[in-house]
Amino acid sequence: MNNKNIVIAYLAVTLVFLFGIISSLNNYSFAGYYIDKIINWLWLLMTIFIIIRFWKKKVIKVYFGLLISGIILSILPMMIPFFGIIHYFSTIGCEQRIQLDDTYRIERGRPGALYRPLITIYKKEGIFEKQISRFPYSDIIEKTVQPSKDTYLDDKKLPIQEAKLINVNQDSIGIEYGIMNKQKVIYHKNKLNWFDDL
Repeated sequence: MNNKNIVIAYLAVTLVFLFGIISSLNNYSFAGYYIDKIINWLWLLMTIFIIIRFWKKKVIKVYFGLLISGIILSILPMMIPFFGIIHYFSTIGCEQRIQLDDTYRIERGRPGALYRPLITIYKKEGIFEKQISRFPYSDIIEKTVQPSKDTYLDDKKLPIQEAKLINVNQDSIGIEYGIMNKQKVIYHKNKLNWFDDL
């Protein structure tokens, strides 16, 4: 493969990578959990390859400097953006994934370093999927298990044993959760617009 084709392939992967970032800011991603991760790692590996192969070119040295500066700047504000990058590239923070049917799936995990465990519901729309609802996992545990006031349940270590899709309408989605051998149907608001609660 000649240099021109390598650069064209890298630019194409970079455009897909940037499209994924922009989509995630609007609560969309490519359908399936691993597609985004594969694209991210492909871009990272191709970036390393491009930097090594074309290191003598001034524009590559500037590009490398910008990437390193971006990483350093993401570490400065309490490392919150840096951990966001780590979570975006890896499976760290995702503790459980459950496919409810061909269209809906849920994830249990922490989307960032400072988050408590959350449940996120995804709806598949062609080759994309959208986050339609997100809520604290501790709320699900409370409603399902109904512990006494003296009982402490660690939401970081307590998995969902089972989750079934019960009902979907325009305003809400009903899911039956099974936790600690107890079942409860909980309805969640369909937050198609993240500014609904503001």
